[in-house]
Amino acid sequence: MWKDIIGHDRQIAQLKGYIDSGRIPHALLFAGPQGLGKTHVAREFFKAVNCLKSPGDPCQSCKSCLMASGGSHPDLHLVVPDKGWIVVEGIRDIIAETGLKPFEARMRVIVIEPAERMNKASANALLKTLEEPPDGSLIILVSHKPTLILPTILSRCQVIRFTPIEARPGVSIDPVLLRLTSGTLGGLPAGEPGDVLAIRTQILEALKGGDPVALANRYFSEQEQGGGTLALFLVLIESMLRDILVLAHGGENIINEELRGFDLHGIRHHDTEELAQCLNAVRRSVDENILQRYAVAELLMKMKGMM
Repeated sequence: MWKDIIGHDRQIAQLKGYIDSGRIPHALLFAGPQGLGKTHVAREFFKAVNCLKSPGDPCQSCKSCLMASGGSHPDLHLVVPDKGWIVVEGIRDIIAETGLKPFEARMRVIVIEPAERMNKASANALLKTLEEPPDGSLIILVSHKPTLILPTILSRCQVIRFTPIEARPGVSIDPVLLRLTSGTLGGLPAGEPGDVLAIRTQILEALKGGDPVALANRYFSEQEQGGGTLALFLVLIESMLRDILVLAHGGENIINEELRGFDLHGIRHHDTEELAQCLNAVRRSVDENILQRYAVAELLMKMKGMM
């Protein structure tokens, strides 16, 4: 349902207005930084337009909503890059679809994401369709960098701009997560929000007097290589290193407020440089044959040792 989308109230109101008025544009551009959930909103818009029980507010239980949620609806298409680019063949296949009536839905929706990855040929092919838009189809361009899209394509789209989510009443997400991701909920590499916050708390506890080695052993085995958990630990450790540097130099704007309770007066530039180099070395080796347990333990021990 619309209410399950965190933030973006203005954008959702605009989309609902299109449905309520019966005047849905032929082409929309969802523009904004990566990680804001723009493609998710596009999928919910398709459901809202085509819901069999409550058009305008997807019920999530009718045949149309269920197929859309499962990625099997014949009238909802997602066009994504192939080897880095959205190629002309993919656009031409979709253009051929738009010449037909929707199979089951009131309106066919084609989502192209990220639209800035269209090459010259695919962009020109799409432009021809936008110049003579077919009835019964809506094209949604999802773009993280709209300035890279042809101006002639932009001029034929109704633009809806998405901005980072702010901590305010009605936004049901922990403000720490918003600070970690700069308001882009897709900004963390892995994990449910509750798990992310739990790991963050455990890292802080290990730094304050706990056992960093035991924490590393809890999450990593000697055999495990790569993976999202390591990437998440690196993001969290990097955020804490950044905060330590800010506080050590008299700054105030930090992500992890708990660090204000640490004694950071003895922090040496050499120690922070060494930790940063170690962090970058682990990140470069994340897909190589490294032992995660020892890498994370070393990072945490270095950070604890300088505090």
